[in-house]
Amino acid sequence: ENGKQSSSAKNGASTLAPTLSYKPHNTLLVQFTEQTPTWYECGRNTPGRDDSLFTVAKNNKHSTANPSKNSLECIIKYRQLADEIYSHEVALSRSSNVSSIGEKDEKWVENTMKRGTLKDRIAAMSVVVGMDCIHKLYALDMLLDLAGCGVEGGNGGMTSIPNSRVGQMASEALSDLFANTLLPKDRKLLSLEGRPLYLYDDNK
Repeated sequence: ENGKQSSSAKNGASTLAPTLSYKPHNTLLVQFTEQTPTWYECGRNTPGRDDSLFTVAKNNKHSTANPSKNSLECIIKYRQLADEIYSHEVALSRSSNVSSIGEKDEKWVENTMKRGTLKDRIAAMSVVVGMDCIHKLYALDMLLDLAGCGVEGGNGGMTSIPNSRVGQMASEALSDLFANTLLPKDRKLLSLEGRPLYLYDDNK
């Protein structure tokens, strides 16, 4: 639920924070089922899953201790760990060939995203994002690029401005996805920096 880490933070990560490591998992951490059709319903019964610095401070408002905050070192350390886990999760998804649609249908959708008409490409991207936005986040990036609000681009990091027709079609698809599929209905998104990471830090 976070934006991409800035280059300055990445460059200073190795000097500011120790590296955390974990044992790579062998099965997907996020699996979509009839009971958990969206990413934000996965692990919904996990204690502390929706905790934030605000809710923790609110629950401890009667405590005499000053409210704790995440240090920069703590944030960088857990960002590195999160990136490592996510990269392994995506690689595991690709190698396991787990999909909610058939293999032939998935290949057709992937091919349509690259070579179909504009309308079909946008429709295919929407299908991919709607089915599995966690392991196929690249499809969401493609839609954002078409809408002219991508994070990265080919011209020195700047995204090219699409024509009005392309931008409108992509924007309509994104609006539908964010309203009906991607965003939780009962809470705001929580950034990594807004999580009470210090509670899990062994080095405090």
